[in-house]
Order: sequence, then structure tokens, then C-alpha cells
Amino acid sequence: MEVVQHDAARYKATESEPGVWKMGSMPVDPQQGFKAKEIQLFSFARPHMRAFHYAWLSFFVAFTCWFAFAPLMPVVRPALGMNLKQVFAVNIASVASTITTRFIVGPLCDKMGPKRCQTFLLAWITVFVLLGASVTSVWGLGLVRFMIGFGGATFVVTQFWSSQMFAAEIVGVANATTAGWGNLGGGVTQMLMVGVYSFMLNVVGVGKNDGWRLSFIVPAFIAGVVAICMWTSSDDSPRGDLNHLYASGVLQRKTAKDSMKVGFSNINSWLLGIQYACCFGVELHVNNIAATYFAIGEGFHVGVVDAGLIASLFGWMNVFARSSGGFFSDYGNKVAGMRGRMWAHTICLFLEGVLLIVFSRMKTLPGAIPCLVVFSFFVQASEGTSFAIVPYVEPAALGGVCAVVGAWGNIGAVAWGMMFLFGFTGNLGNGFATLGCLIIASAFITFVIKIDGHSHMTGTLARAAGMYGKA
Repeated sequence: MEVVQHDAARYKATESEPGVWKMGSMPVDPQQGFKAKEIQLFSFARPHMRAFHYAWLSFFVAFTCWFAFAPLMPVVRPALGMNLKQVFAVNIASVASTITTRFIVGPLCDKMGPKRCQTFLLAWITVFVLLGASVTSVWGLGLVRFMIGFGGATFVVTQFWSSQMFAAEIVGVANATTAGWGNLGGGVTQMLMVGVYSFMLNVVGVGKNDGWRLSFIVPAFIAGVVAICMWTSSDDSPRGDLNHLYASGVLQRKTAKDSMKVGFSNINSWLLGIQYACCFGVELHVNNIAATYFAIGEGFHVGVVDAGLIASLFGWMNVFARSSGGFFSDYGNKVAGMRGRMWAHTICLFLEGVLLIVFSRMKTLPGAIPCLVVFSFFVQASEGTSFAIVPYVEPAALGGVCAVVGAWGNIGAVAWGMMFLFGFTGNLGNGFATLGCLIIASAFITFVIKIDGHSHMTGTLARAAGMYGKA
């Protein structure tokens, strides 16, 4: 095998023994652009593992800021004189803005590189989270949350970045882990914000109105620090920053337009997107409404701190749940190729829907909390199985595919928010049950997904029918 080592590449691979290539201690595959062949979790070495840790950390911080208002809504709501419908409207605004940004940022990753895109998004979030402390009206709150919502596009960058760094054999686990640990911010923010709020009240000694406002300084500060560190100490790809590699001729320059055209024109991007609306879109919706649901729901009626802590359990499952989905998918790939990935994806979505229906029927905390936790596992496992398939759809236009699928997550969050706003403000439990049925239906979309060069679900049915016919 001939391997071209270009002098302009920042990082060089060496052949430690015949056929074994490494960058430092990291085994890499020259045939896949020197992507890493393993995840060295406790390493922070550049380029692969440094990018891995910044990918999940940047999304984690963005997610924490994105939903920082959610656990404090039981306090913010009376302070601004909001009713429940206005709470849903503001929640919708917080996820609606992300749709367009995700469509745009994915192709920009191909053109500019993930590091630049991610740094800009975190800087943007920092500014508007600080402005969140100054809102005095429902319209002001809606506008600030709408602007913060642009930062939700950090997810697309995270998935692009880890796909750039890790080989096909482990990309499922890599993508699932970076996204899952990033999504963990949705659980941490539930605890962080109520903790900071309690600190402001009990230690600093301010009133409730000043307490929730001052609380936003903490996530804004964290986001700013991470943005600066990421900009100064990470890389776009295994061989350095994309702009330098394009200019030096190491890689062929890609345009955002080309990436968008190819990724957007593939029907599989949109089919996976619909399914992603039924897992990540559901996660966003639950993150927005869980604390309020436990605070006002029939049979619960807990205080703001307890509601936030209970709601945080949903997000905390991201520690391992999304990675588990990636593991299921990679295992399925070893057993049956792409067909195995598809089966893992279908099963996780189906169980997610079933468990949401069960959760919707629970009227006491001892019943609701375990159901919430198990439901959360399959929500996030489904997200992991989704993006374990994404890198195979159009490898040459990965940014475009990530943009479409990622944007559909937010389209789903908007759709579910609208569904609850106009149909279920009087009975949130029935809303969750209806949503569970829609998720179950989405699981079967996998049967019509056919990725060029890979096995598919209908092939399984065709062979089964043939075997039955011969019997």
C-alpha cells in the first residue's frame, strides 16, 4: 500500500511495523485519511483525542446554556407573569432557531473546518446567555431564547468533528459518545441552575428575582472559557486544520454549496432525519418541559429544586445511553453489516415509543421516575444508532448529511412543542402517549432506507420470504 506523506500536514503518521501506522501512540488507518482506529479515552493528545474531548465538551457547554432557563421556569414564569401556553411558545422559540442554523453549519464545516464553526457558536451563546439575565417580558424572554437556540447547531459540528477523526469501524461509538456526553448538558443544567439559584438566595443573599438573573453568569462564563481554549489548542482533522490543508494541496477544497447539494439531495438524509425528530426532537422537548411537568403534573406537585433534580435524571442517562446505541450499531455492523445497524436502530426507536406511553400513564413519583429513566435510555440509544448510520449515507458530503439529520431533530422539537401547545396543555400525559405512538410508527421507516453499497432491511424480508417459499 502506498501512503503519501505530505509535508504540509501538521501531523505525520509513521509505520511502526509493516502495515501498522501510528500517530504518536494512536493506531491510524492511512486508507481512511489517518483516522484513529481506537478511542483512547484517557488521552488528551492531539489531534484525535484532543478533538474528541473538545467535540463533546463544547456541545455539553452549549447544551447547558441552551436549556439553562428550563429548570428555572417555575420561578421565571410568575416573575414575568406567564401562563402555560406562553411557556410552550417560548420553549418552541428556543428550538426553532436551531433548524436553519443546523442546515447552514453542516456544509460550513466542510468549507471552514469544525473548530472555527464551534468557536463562533460558543462565543455567540456566551453573549446571549448573559443578556438572558436582563429580560423583563415574555417577548424579551422569547427573543433571547431564540437567539441562544442558534447554539444548538454545535451538535452538527460535534458529529462532523468526530466523524473526521475516527475510522469507520468505531465511528458509531465515537459519534454516540461525543454526542451523548454533550447531551448530558441537558441533565447537568437542571442541577447546575437550581444549585446556582439556591446559592444566590442562601449564600449571596439576594431575592428570588435577582437570584435567577444572576444565575446566568455561571454558564456564560464557562462557555466563553471553553471557546477560547478550543480555538487555541485543537485541530480540525488528523493532519491539521482544514483551511491550511486546502491551501497546501493536501486535501481538495470543498465548498459549502457542493456539500449542501449532495447531502440534501439524498433521500436517506431526510428519512433518517424524520426518525431523528422522534428521538433527539423528543429529548429536546422533554428537557424543556420535564421540570414544569413534575412541578404542576397531576399527582406530583413538587417544588422547583426537586422538580429540577428529577428532570435532570432524564439528561444524566447520556453518560452511557447514547454510547450504548453506538455500541449496539457497531455490533450489528460486525454481525450483519448495514442491515445490523438498521435493526439496532429500529428496535431502539420502537422501545422508546413503548416506554414513553408507559411513562405517560404514571401518576406517582415512584412509578414515574423509573419509567423516565428507562425511557431516557432508549431515547438516547436511538440517537446513537441514528448517527452511527449517518457517515455512510454520503461520505463525500458528510457535513450536508449531518446538517439535514441534525436539523430534523429540532424540527421534531418544534412539532412536539406545537402539538402540546395546541392540543395537550390541559393533559400533558395524553400528549406524551400520543407522541409515543408517533415514535413507534417512525421505527418502521428504516425498512425503506437503502444506502448505496450496503445491505438493507428489505433484503432481510426478501430472503425470509424466499426461505419460507422453499420450506
